[in-house]
Amino acid sequence: MEFEYHITVNDLTLADKEAFVELCKSEQVKPLMIVLDKGNHIHQPMFTGVIKSADFHEANKEIEKIVAKFKENGFTIMRKKVETPPKHEKYFHQPITKHFKPYFEWHGKVEVDDMAMVKNLCEGLGGHLSRNSLNPNGKVRFITVREYKSKEKFYERVQKIHSVLQANKIVVLKEQYELCIYDSREELDSGWIS
Repeated sequence: MEFEYHITVNDLTLADKEAFVELCKSEQVKPLMIVLDKGNHIHQPMFTGVIKSADFHEANKEIEKIVAKFKENGFTIMRKKVETPPKHEKYFHQPITKHFKPYFEWHGKVEVDDMAMVKNLCEGLGGHLSRNSLNPNGKVRFITVREYKSKEKFYERVQKIHSVLQANKIVVLKEQYELCIYDSREELDSGWIS
């Protein structure tokens, strides 16, 4: 089973960004400099990777080893998210911790000239925009849909986003469906998702 993890660190200075990207390369994880289109924590530098394991707790031990390397190098860990493919729905109905409600999430990658139009199209449907500032193409955005109620409601909401994008001739270049089974600081997304 695959467990994808996203570890957010404190906002970085320019010099710290270079060191962060270099450490990501040496640890074989992908660096991302996420910039939300609005919210209380707009800059969210993070790294992401995948652990294959039969069990969350075993995967988590491996994730913690990587997290420790970043801490040793002076980076402050702000958040840890762990996700699986949505087909592992048991984690939705049987959360791994008492204090966290799992949620489904979809990310759609688009390339557009008119960001305001895309924002207006998606916002009413619960789509939220972000970008990766490491990507030199300033026209690329990610649309995120987050759903807490059910897998059916999740797919229905994503389909509505697909329909409105298609109607406006906006191509989804890449997409990812996930089930977030652990999120240590969901409040970092306040003002963006909520």
